[in-house]
Amino acid sequence: MPEATNLAWEDTPFGGARRPFAERTSLLVAVAVPGGELALPTAAAAVYLRLPRGQLFRSQPLAVTDTTVRFGFHAVAADDPADVPAVVSMVDRLLVQARRRAVILAGHGFADELARLTAAAGGRPTPGITAVAARWQHNQPEPGTARFLDTAPGPHPPPALLSAVCAEHRLVGLPPDSPPLPQKGQAGHRTASELMRRAVVRALAIALITAQDTGYYWWDAELDLGDMVEAEAWDQLPAAAAAAEAEP
Repeated sequence: MPEATNLAWEDTPFGGARRPFAERTSLLVAVAVPGGELALPTAAAAVYLRLPRGQLFRSQPLAVTDTTVRFGFHAVAADDPADVPAVVSMVDRLLVQARRRAVILAGHGFADELARLTAAAGGRPTPGITAVAARWQHNQPEPGTARFLDTAPGPHPPPALLSAVCAEHRLVGLPPDSPPLPQKGQAGHRTASELMRRAVVRALAIALITAQDTGYYWWDAELDLGDMVEAEAWDQLPAAAAAAEAEP
């Protein structure tokens, strides 16, 4: 199954054996599983932002530009429907660890994405997805676990599209949701790369919106999501095909 990451550690940054940050490092994790309400979860991505520490950031958030934002990412995609359970498994492992070790866990309309993942699991155990889904809707994480934040306001009024929330936060370059998965034998590595790139861009948008809304990050000019992903993932997730489909 195609996979892309710029992380220099195994699996996730929360593994004790190869943890790259000191224990006091605060991380925001944003997860994206692009696709419509009934679509199979054919791709998923997580983006990790390091959060500033100390008391000063509340009155003076970290100022960033699209050339100074640094982030970690991990993405997977299904070459054909048989790979979908592996996508679900990756997200489940991530959520098991992120809810315990991250400061903030963010998504956009994430309750719906969790429901899609649960349905695609086909009855297989998914402890991470199950634990987060049980408390996500009412934002009631267990004591000592990550704070949950959803960038889609709702349910009344209806949740906003991520593109609309990006516009409010001066983020540009968001691609549309992933296209339908081709039939087995028709999806090549290039298609998987496109799926992963869309997922990473979407997760980065969610992470930055959350970082600004919680007072950690700030910017006074447009940030181009595509440019930031290109800077971090140019060698793994080609931009040419995805750029033509980016939303204005």
